[in-house]
Amino acid sequence: MTEISPIRLWVMRAMYLIMAAGLALTIWPVIVSHDSDLPRMTGVAQALLGTIGLLALLGLRYPLQMIPVLLFELTWKAIWLVAFALPRWLDGTLDAGMRSTIFDTSLGAVLILVIPWRYVWANYVARPGDPWALRRSVNEAAAAPAAS
Repeated sequence: MTEISPIRLWVMRAMYLIMAAGLALTIWPVIVSHDSDLPRMTGVAQALLGTIGLLALLGLRYPLQMIPVLLFELTWKAIWLVAFALPRWLDGTLDAGMRSTIFDTSLGAVLILVIPWRYVWANYVARPGDPWALRRSVNEAAAAPAAS
């Protein structure tokens, strides 16, 4: 297994705490008290982000097991920046709100430095995946005692 330094674990915990606190301050007030006419997809996005904040709390205790939360956070921000912000920047149609969101979203780039990439490679890419079989293999079935 790839060793992770205690300092890296504490930096990861700090990132989880920043995520949880930031989402608790910005998203959870909207979740708890929102207008009944909130657009459907806005509510979906708020619920999704609220869930990420709750899962980030688990990262305080289990920083390595919750790496998928960091990967999700980094990935959605990168997708948003490339697919939504970049075209608006290129065609010159950025408004103040979009600029602010670009700045806020770009702060997530620090995750590139926080995520232990060797660990991610060893545990999520190079390691064999779980079996796809829905039933026991022929060898397991043959080894099992027959039901009488």
